[in-house]
Amino acid sequence: MKKLLLALAVCLCGAVSAENVVLDLSNPQEALSYDDNGLWSDAFNENAKVTSQVFTFAHRSPYPQYSCGFFASKVTTILASAGSDDQYGCMAKGGVAGEGTPYLGAYWDTYNESEDWKSCEVKITSPHYAVGCYVCNNPYVYYVLQKGNDFGGKFEQGDWFKLVAHGLDENRTETGTVEYYLADYRSANADEWTLNDSWQWFDLSSLGQVASIYFTMESSDTGEWGMNTPSYFCLDKLTVSTEPASVDKTLTAAVRAYYDRTSGVVRVESASPVEAAVYSLNGTAVLKQLVDGSAALDLSVCPSGVYVVRCGGYSVKVVK
Repeated sequence: MKKLLLALAVCLCGAVSAENVVLDLSNPQEALSYDDNGLWSDAFNENAKVTSQVFTFAHRSPYPQYSCGFFASKVTTILASAGSDDQYGCMAKGGVAGEGTPYLGAYWDTYNESEDWKSCEVKITSPHYAVGCYVCNNPYVYYVLQKGNDFGGKFEQGDWFKLVAHGLDENRTETGTVEYYLADYRSANADEWTLNDSWQWFDLSSLGQVASIYFTMESSDTGEWGMNTPSYFCLDKLTVSTEPASVDKTLTAAVRAYYDRTSGVVRVESASPVEAAVYSLNGTAVLKQLVDGSAALDLSVCPSGVYVVRCGGYSVKVVK
């Protein structure tokens, strides 16, 4: 039976004293205003930055009607043109909170990067432990990959496009990298190809304690002058914590959960007895079951979406 493993990294909940800080663009430190189309009014203001909670997001606009780095947006319109008229939107038509809610778009400008300035860098007021964020494709990117245009080719079998997160400590020494595929056509089976069009969790916990996080992008469609794929992505609900996730590696290896798409169940395997529970993202318990070796938690009657499977102190996100 074909199994589609969609579990993210297994992590142990932090200590009780840990405090998570979550990006909330509805409550920024500095007020954000938007034009009639939903684009941040300061998108082309060279001196403007988005500052919210403990985060400051890099942004530059050295030329008229040009913006790189992060920009706030509430744009809901998707033209599906495979053109730059879709560069300020999001395939989800809003943030994680729903259509029309604020989110961050980002344009990675590789040509203006330097050791001291990263176009898609997020600085944190004091070092925190990385947890994760939600990411989604930008419509300009999505339809170039789906249709192709004069600059980027339509994706075929073997192609891929990914976002790479880099952690930096207080000395700007890299703490590690982690990647997320916004499009993945590497499989010989077309049914397994993925092209992101909704908010998905990007686990950043392996970056450890960071003073900042910056993002770069890579694509199989790359030529002499760099990527042909437009270098845009969307981000929301960036989360950091005052304490690290405390993971017992021997136990981590002993617990596994994944969504079996063929049968519509979450399969849980554990080396020791543990209660497994499935929760919706709003915290509602959907299923609970004792697992002694292995078990199947039936999600067939539940709507499509993201669920959290908790096994003892561990939690795993699965996507139905």
